[in-house]
Amino acid sequence: MKLRTICRFLSVVVFMISAFMLAPLIWAVSEETSCIFFFIIPIGAGLVVSAALFWLGRSAAPEDMGAKEAFASVSFAWVVASLLGCLPYIISGAIPSFTNAYFEAMSGFTTTGASILGDTERLPEAILLWRSQTQWLGGMGIVVLTIALLPMLGVSGSQLFKAEVPGFYVEKIRPRLQDTAILLWKVYMAVTVAGVLALTAAGLSFLDAVCHVFSAVSTGGFSTHNASVAFFSSPLAEWTIAGLMFFCGTNFSLLLISIKKVSIKPYRDPEFLFYVRLIAAASLIITLYLLNSGVFAGLNDAFRHAFFQVVSIITTTGFVTTDYAVWPIAVQMLLFLLVFVGGCSCSTAGGIKCSRVLVVFKHIYAEGRRLLHPNAVISVRVGDRAVDNATAASACAFIALYICVFMLSALIVSATGESVTTSLSGVAATLSNAGLGLGTIGVGGADAFSGQHILAKWTYIFCMLCGRLELYTVLVLFTKDAWRR
Repeated sequence: MKLRTICRFLSVVVFMISAFMLAPLIWAVSEETSCIFFFIIPIGAGLVVSAALFWLGRSAAPEDMGAKEAFASVSFAWVVASLLGCLPYIISGAIPSFTNAYFEAMSGFTTTGASILGDTERLPEAILLWRSQTQWLGGMGIVVLTIALLPMLGVSGSQLFKAEVPGFYVEKIRPRLQDTAILLWKVYMAVTVAGVLALTAAGLSFLDAVCHVFSAVSTGGFSTHNASVAFFSSPLAEWTIAGLMFFCGTNFSLLLISIKKVSIKPYRDPEFLFYVRLIAAASLIITLYLLNSGVFAGLNDAFRHAFFQVVSIITTTGFVTTDYAVWPIAVQMLLFLLVFVGGCSCSTAGGIKCSRVLVVFKHIYAEGRRLLHPNAVISVRVGDRAVDNATAASACAFIALYICVFMLSALIVSATGESVTTSLSGVAATLSNAGLGLGTIGVGGADAFSGQHILAKWTYIFCMLCGRLELYTVLVLFTKDAWRR
């Protein structure tokens, strides 16, 4: 593995994170508060580290970026981004503990939304803006942003793109990878601007609108208020945020292809249809449960809260509009299971991804038919596309690995003295990058992770990173082959 290539890439990542700290710094200056020092020091430290890393990687060549270097670069990008990103929390005194501050920063950059903060409303506005901005940066991907804005990096972008962008059927929309990355970020920023305008029109303050849009489009879940979206008591704001979460849980490449072909036919994609049908079915079932149990008297309120919560959970965002700890246990369990499914490939959502779940379901169905018709030639098809054995095996292997990491991580957390439900739900929340929104199942509170053992917190941090980078990108670094030249 060529470490100089990794250093050169990380130098650009650190520089970019430092540059994006200018936004909360400008906000602090406009508010005339002492918060400017919370960001001046990290910016200065980031520039020094960036220069040092660039000097170490000064002799790196474009052809040096192979698969090993790409996996390491992408994984370390989130590690160093979180190291720099946690400094404002520590310097401001908002989160004096390094472990807790790093937990919060990693939760932001991986768009998890898990928090150790019990009272976010006491934080300075500049810190709240930075907290939400970390999710926005991590949503589309720090690496994709690097490829889009800095072609002068001098290393291969294709390996980085493959290592960072998760899921099946991810294709380049333009011949040049940089053009694809720029298009993705243009769409991402356009959705962000549209969301801010919509939420401002719905009555939210500019800061609340920006922070909640940053969290919604990145499917992160950080809020400026302890009660999350429920604080606003605004159906219009809830529907707007639900729409943003739904859209950003879909495959972004479908929109790009639709624009390119001036057609909605790409949205006949089997994964997208599976995603829509699953949300519709879960929303309908929960609505009927809520009406039958008397939680809500009216159909409109029951469906609105059910739909919002289903979209929030399946996109692994974690926003809440009501205390659904009082909802029927069966409903809470259904939401808990949706956490594992996640959104679509090439989206900002976490989880296993609908594409893999769909392929595995089709594969199971095909295996059942083969048992009944042993002499028949039965292929696995998703829509009009035949799925080869390698793809089906890859989906099955990923889910098997996901279960192994989930169980091992839960075992480690339980060894710290946490209950079975807390261990399972805590790991589920972080490995799926869902963060909050698991009701009373162990870790549903705003500061649910703050009182847990330090080993449990670092286990959660590892789970966040693995979940954001789809396991393999991180786990291959623990093999001998990854470090051999």
